[in-house]
Amino acid sequence: MTVIVRRRAVEFAVLFVLLPLLLAWQGEVMRRWIIPQLVAFTALCLWLLLRDPSFDRSRLTAWPRTWRPCLARISTLLLFGGAAVMALAYALPGVEPFGLPRERPSLWLAVLLLYPLLSALPQELIFRVFFFHRYRALFPSPWQLVLASATVFALAHLVLGNGIAPVLSLMGGLLFAYTYTKTGSLALVTLEHGLWGNWLFTLGLGAYFYGGHV
Repeated sequence: MTVIVRRRAVEFAVLFVLLPLLLAWQGEVMRRWIIPQLVAFTALCLWLLLRDPSFDRSRLTAWPRTWRPCLARISTLLLFGGAAVMALAYALPGVEPFGLPRERPSLWLAVLLLYPLLSALPQELIFRVFFFHRYRALFPSPWQLVLASATVFALAHLVLGNGIAPVLSLMGGLLFAYTYTKTGSLALVTLEHGLWGNWLFTLGLGAYFYGGHV
């Protein structure tokens, strides 16, 4: 293992394992600062990417040539997986499926418009674009990289203080990481993440992802 790879391994452990665990430990306090944390971490990752001469900046704006089959796969998974998530929403106590669009339609529309840009986009830049580029040498197999990306994505959601968010984030992280592996497109994986996030908020499961409690 070279010096650079060792340094990257330490960086990975600190930023994507120890830091999320520390934030989860201090979750009651840190949940008040989720948005500033996301903004700061996104800025750090973007800065590191842009100053890295080996990083292909087209990754930030690329749209895959094979987008039609990718969208077909994303739509199919959302159709069937979305039905399973809806069943979960009806099964969980305290969740009112479709309560947000029914009772607060203006807020619901704002979430649909803003979530993909303000939440899905920075998360995908961190956990897919940055993670895949920065730590590829630590996980030489594509499936190892996908699993590692999804796992740290789930760890980051421990700060929310409930068990639902990390579990759903692990499953979502596997989907998003697979899409990024196949396409290398931040735009497409942000679209996929945004669609799933909007569906969760529509179903009333957004409470598990905002503020850390229901």
